[in-house]
Amino acid sequence: MSNAPAKKEPGMASLVIVLALICLVIAALLGIVNGVTEGPIKANTEKTVQDSLKVVMPADSYEKVDYTGGDETVVAVYKAGEEGYVVECNSPNGFGGAIDMMAGINTSGEVTGIAIISHSETSGLGSKATDPEWQAQFQGATGTVSVAKDGGSIVAITGSTITSRAVCDGVNIARSVVESLG
Repeated sequence: MSNAPAKKEPGMASLVIVLALICLVIAALLGIVNGVTEGPIKANTEKTVQDSLKVVMPADSYEKVDYTGGDETVVAVYKAGEEGYVVECNSPNGFGGAIDMMAGINTSGEVTGIAIISHSETSGLGSKATDPEWQAQFQGATGTVSVAKDGGSIVAITGSTITSRAVCDGVNIARSVVESLG
């Protein structure tokens, strides 16, 4: 038998203190990273919005309009010169969550274009909503838009009917906002 002294095991208090210190360090690092990346993320989002305005409805100027219609899905409304309006909304019914998108509606009530600003849709399926060829089928649409499965004229993305319906909902939200503005 060995007469070596028994190794002392750390007590519960020292384990809790070490774990708390690790958590504090990690939290501080996350806070620093968030602070460093917050500005560039905002700048990138603003650039995406400005680029999307030009794609959705080319105009000489875009003036943000105060929208007080009470629809919480509406993020912003822009008057696009004399051409019409561009509405940014969060269509809440996407497969992966809300789809932040824009839709342009001209003074004749026609959709001039759409743009997806951000989404959490499945890569390779719902993410195809960002494909300009798929988005082109909305151009010139008047009235309520819906996917062909629901009796409309929009060909849904294969395997992503929920995403396609959400984009249609976003266009319909934009149309109702423009109609309420007159």
